[in-house]
Amino acid sequence: MRKQILVTCALSIAMLFGTSNESNAQFKRLLKKVTSKKSSSKKSKSGGASGGTFSYLNNEKDDLGLSGEYHGLKDKKAFGFRFVKENEGKVVNELHYWEKKQEKPQLKMNFKESYYRKKQVKMFFVWMSSYAKSYVEVFEVAPGVLAQTQQTSRSINKYEESVPLDSKRTVIEVMAKNKADLDTWDIETAQAKVDMLISSLNTAKIAKTKKKLMRFETYKNYHGKVAFAKQTHYLKSSKANQPVEKSANFITKRELGETVAFKPYFEQPLSVSHPGAWFNITYEMAGQKTSREALRKTSTKFSKNIPQLTDYKNDFYFFYPKVTINTSNNIADYAFLELLRLTQDNLTQGKVYDLKVTVWAYKDGQNIDPVATGTIQLEYTKNTEKLLLDPVKGWITVLEDYLDE
Repeated sequence: MRKQILVTCALSIAMLFGTSNESNAQFKRLLKKVTSKKSSSKKSKSGGASGGTFSYLNNEKDDLGLSGEYHGLKDKKAFGFRFVKENEGKVVNELHYWEKKQEKPQLKMNFKESYYRKKQVKMFFVWMSSYAKSYVEVFEVAPGVLAQTQQTSRSINKYEESVPLDSKRTVIEVMAKNKADLDTWDIETAQAKVDMLISSLNTAKIAKTKKKLMRFETYKNYHGKVAFAKQTHYLKSSKANQPVEKSANFITKRELGETVAFKPYFEQPLSVSHPGAWFNITYEMAGQKTSREALRKTSTKFSKNIPQLTDYKNDFYFFYPKVTINTSNNIADYAFLELLRLTQDNLTQGKVYDLKVTVWAYKDGQNIDPVATGTIQLEYTKNTEKLLLDPVKGWITVLEDYLDE
């Protein structure tokens, strides 16, 4: 298999540059160019290089019911698929593809066995080269109907691995044994079915991941909540789905103006609970409330310094924590600084104030649902006034001077 891919790879790389996106997208056309180059330098041993019918494949029976002659929605000519379970006494689970009548197939695709084992999803893939556009993938969307998808965001990791479930897949061709099925299975319908299959696979994956996460004390006690710490390193995660940070390092009270790091833990990844949404954070204290997304829309300065929170949408928590203020590197969330500016006349030395931090699912200009919340007490000490109102370096002073420029 690897040898076949490498041979195709050498030809595909030269071909991928200077061709249209459409020819890159449809592997039938891609293979047509590959095989034409091969035939120009070396004639096929079988001698049959022309297209034709593959109806003989309809008589073959296989474990998945895939073998047969197919017809494309866009590419009208006939071509053939054969599912091969074993070769030379070894299980290979490959889907072979022909568009020309030759003994050897023009393409061999790998079976994603884990998808079939978990959700009975039949998906096959192959990398024509290391480039993202060279990735070929087909799903069975109905008995006797296959959909080919394209993705352009992920380059190769290993030839034996498909792109992850969170990759954006676009259906570019539909193929059916029965031509009449193409009246029902257009591109849009096939796309909806592929999205549904991916969603079902994601559900199974997420359930398994969450079950594992619940073995970690931190996630078990904090999912749906926000945890706070004195420094960011107490909350960092070096590996996905392994929240090994210790809750003994979490805090519930801090001096106002000092570093406060925080980290939200979610019941589900945002891409699952709220598809298409991203994160927003609001801060509430002393009768005032600020919102990152709301502030972004008020001025160019806030827009520049408050980026959208689009990372970690496929995760159960932020790998790298956020901060209200970080005195070690003079970084702060401008939405929190604005909260301090609004509340400064109502804050009194010696008092303790509750700061509520809410992480939201945000879409279409509004907060949809809270996905994690937490509250920490902030004490106004003798040192707080200097931290906030120092005429040169105070947090509120710096913000006001910046806004007045």
